[in-house]
Amino acid sequence: MKQILLAMSLIFMLAGCASKRYVKKAGLLENSGLYADAADNYFASLQKNINNIDAKLGLQRTGQLVLDDKMEIFKTQYQNGNPKEAVYAFRAADAYYNKLQGVGVKLIFPDEQHAYYKEVEDAFLSGLYREASKALDLEQFTSAEKLFAEILSIDSNYKDAKSKWTTAHYEPMYRNGKELMQNKMYRSAYLVFKDIVAKVKVYHNSLALMNESLKQAKLTIYVSSVNTNFSSYKTLAGQLTNKVVKGINSINSPLYEVIGTGNAISPAKTLTKKAFQFDRTKGVVSSQPMPDAKAVFSAQVQKYNVSKGQVVKTEKKGYLKRVEKYVDEKTKLSKEREVYDKVTYYEYQAVNKVALSVSYSVKRTDRDEVPVSDIFNREEKDKMHYAEFKGDYKKLIPGIWKYLSKDSDEDRVYDSASAISSLHKMFENKKTIRSNPELENALTEACVKQITEQIKNYKPEN
Repeated sequence: MKQILLAMSLIFMLAGCASKRYVKKAGLLENSGLYADAADNYFASLQKNINNIDAKLGLQRTGQLVLDDKMEIFKTQYQNGNPKEAVYAFRAADAYYNKLQGVGVKLIFPDEQHAYYKEVEDAFLSGLYREASKALDLEQFTSAEKLFAEILSIDSNYKDAKSKWTTAHYEPMYRNGKELMQNKMYRSAYLVFKDIVAKVKVYHNSLALMNESLKQAKLTIYVSSVNTNFSSYKTLAGQLTNKVVKGINSINSPLYEVIGTGNAISPAKTLTKKAFQFDRTKGVVSSQPMPDAKAVFSAQVQKYNVSKGQVVKTEKKGYLKRVEKYVDEKTKLSKEREVYDKVTYYEYQAVNKVALSVSYSVKRTDRDEVPVSDIFNREEKDKMHYAEFKGDYKKLIPGIWKYLSKDSDEDRVYDSASAISSLHKMFENKKTIRSNPELENALTEACVKQITEQIKNYKPEN
């Protein structure tokens, strides 16, 4: 909390210093007659510190001069009969007045000029409206949209400018959508009408055309049950079928939909024309003839191997390093020396593996086309390799020895830093391993993701 308060105090202090610098610079500019630049610096000062009195007084003086200049421009344009220039000059003055009011500086605005502004605004908007309406009648939509947008930027409720701007903006899109439908480019047409409906809700019959183009563009898919030649694969095949259905229906687009799924069968058996109707919320609800679909998904499990590794326990030899005291026989002095006691510890290893290979395809039923055809072939595995010791493993030293109770010329102590570090890390390794069902689930999820992505990337026009 103290650090936060300190940081806030520092920020306020820096802002105060910056505010004073702007005031100092503004004063020099004002004394030189550059009141417009001075006003900008007084304004910047107040943005740093709204309570800077010197900045407020300075902006009151110089800002009024700037506002007076802007109003003079308006008067000149008004007197010269330039309604457009007069309108924008007045709006610039009004915007400047409001800008300074936002930092607590209220200038004197000549209210009598509002009547003159209203006069030139009416004249300007009237001419602009006639020009925009003519462009719209001539179907010059880009020009008409720009002109009506300008009118609305000045008066958002001017006559029917808002409605005519809508026509100028969306009519080309609407016509393009209809043309796309005539050319049987239903997907593109759907996206056009969807954009129109999202923006204006109602424009001619865009909603009806959106729904019709969606109906024509939607890729309805019948998911045949994943096949297999081996009875031991049937459970996996059934799970994969359900996941494929969920995967396709999870595509965030109304352009793809599963409308049915079949019974799990072996390729050796005859394909029946029965299917389960799939409901997104209720799942498989009833058996009925296979519904008409624009595409059929089919797949076959080519390989499914599961290897459950047994935990292998191996006895390992090493040394336990300790320091002992002894009396030197010559000097009779007490000394210390390093001693390496022979010990054993154990290493544990296991590897679980699951391999899956699935061939699959999506075939169109309404034309000779196979937009998706591929194979998923992957192995998922996990392993563990760790060590355990009943004592303090951080004192263990790697090495080999032949006899526990006596020394041998074959005994070796590997006390390099890298060898010791490598051994100690073995005791810190994970002691769990992912089960085969977990590996299987990861594989099937990856398989479905690959299938779903390829279906999503298939974007036919109808």
